[in-house]
Amino acid sequence: MMSSLGFSLGPSLAKHAYDSGANPLGVMTVRFTIASLIMLALRQILLSKEPLPTKKIILEMFAIGALGITTVSFAYFLAIETIDTGLAIVLWYCNPLIVVLLSWIFFKTRPTRSIAVSLVFTLIGIFITADQIKSGSNRAIALVMVSAVMFSVYLLTVARTLKKVGLLTGVTFINTGAALGYWVLCLVLPFNLKVEYPSNTSSWLLIIAFSVFGTVAPFLFSFAGMKRVGPSTLAIITTIEPVLAIIMGIIFLDEILTIKKVIGACFVISALFIVSVLGRRDESIISHQ
Repeated sequence: MMSSLGFSLGPSLAKHAYDSGANPLGVMTVRFTIASLIMLALRQILLSKEPLPTKKIILEMFAIGALGITTVSFAYFLAIETIDTGLAIVLWYCNPLIVVLLSWIFFKTRPTRSIAVSLVFTLIGIFITADQIKSGSNRAIALVMVSAVMFSVYLLTVARTLKKVGLLTGVTFINTGAALGYWVLCLVLPFNLKVEYPSNTSSWLLIIAFSVFGTVAPFLFSFAGMKRVGPSTLAIITTIEPVLAIIMGIIFLDEILTIKKVIGACFVISALFIVSVLGRRDESIISHQ
């Protein structure tokens, strides 16, 4: 929940940064660079006596950050430049279903009854919460789906990698990998992209806030939660992010609250209740069989 709250702040902070003169690629590059520097400093202070992971594991975490986080976030932010954000949210939040299916196929983790029911509730809630769906380009829709699938693969991959390292170490090197991935994009600039970095005090302050409260803090909470409940349950819980993002939009961007958004929020909150209460009951039943 704390992770979702932090990540839901991102769109509001990013939009204000755009208004201050930066563009998505510039914002995301600086965001992950600052976040990785903060995490490296925290690790040096708190875990100075802990040995570094092996080179193989460090490279694995770099790859997860560069190929996973960079691809997921860049594809999504690139898509919403030409597609309605409501449609983007609806499409992207099919990822909990993808995570559950991939876990079932590759790791033989059969979804419990509570997860299956909560999936139905969350997907209904996301569709309603999106409020209205406008048609978008096939390219943008494809980018959103690529982002959703990559996020699902990322969740499953990072869950296995985090078993090999400590939480702070994992967050640090994965974020550093994401920052490196974005700098490669800035150097290569594929698809005729342009990068506009923050150029004034206001945009810098917004991106620093984005880095701390929308990146470092939620990543720590997210990875801690993943170690505790696993990727499938975490994927369900994170579907509250659109609801929280809508609330942040109302508070910080003067967006309008509609009845559909309220109903959608109720569906998502109901799903969280199902997965948290009935999920524990299912686990208790299984453990006693």
